[in-house]
Amino acid sequence: MSEVPLVTLHGLGRTRLAMWPLGRRLGKLGYTVTNIGYFGPLGLRHSVDAVGDAIAARGLHDQPIDLVTHSMGGIVARALLAEGRIRARRMVQLAPPNQGSWLADRVRQIPIACYLPAFRDLGQGTEAQIVALGDVPEEVEVGVVAGESVSALLGGEVGDGVVRIAETYLTGARDWIVLPHFHTVVMNGRDTLDEVDHFLKNGRFSLAAERLARDEQGNVSRAQPKEQVAQ
Repeated sequence: MSEVPLVTLHGLGRTRLAMWPLGRRLGKLGYTVTNIGYFGPLGLRHSVDAVGDAIAARGLHDQPIDLVTHSMGGIVARALLAEGRIRARRMVQLAPPNQGSWLADRVRQIPIACYLPAFRDLGQGTEAQIVALGDVPEEVEVGVVAGESVSALLGGEVGDGVVRIAETYLTGARDWIVLPHFHTVVMNGRDTLDEVDHFLKNGRFSLAAERLARDEQGNVSRAQPKEQVAQ
């Protein structure tokens, strides 16, 4: 049983119900899970304040915690860490747009969506707030999970249908893998549960997971699972 409290954060346009199944399964594995919700469409600043206040209200702001996040939740967590509002031991990001979202910039061109701050904050344009977050503190061990599924909306790039694989990259992450899931359901996979559990316990994903790597030019490549390399 883990003695470190675990906080789960959902993605944009979802509610805490989206992370409830994963949190329930992690609870059965011995984790003490706090599932926090926020209203993502109002933008990153509003979301960070809401989650930061909720964590503080539960007395979890002054001790190391673990985090499991989905999509925008991973960006909210990065902002909280950058501002020193939380302390973390390990964090698993599921399908996070760490490099900004190409699709968010395209959605902003839709008349109604252009008024939602979240699509500006999570984009790749000059107004995006992601670029200002910087690196995660060195003492925080971060594992990133990219999804791979139908990518018709991603301009020909490979991704999970919403976030490109290349956009999930985070400088300083301890491990980076890809799982065969669509963006909105990546948290529900049995393999996702296994990899989250493995990282929270070991600071690395399992040997069997398919690794990703990025070169100095920003090109993403696949690596053999470490299990196969060991053989």
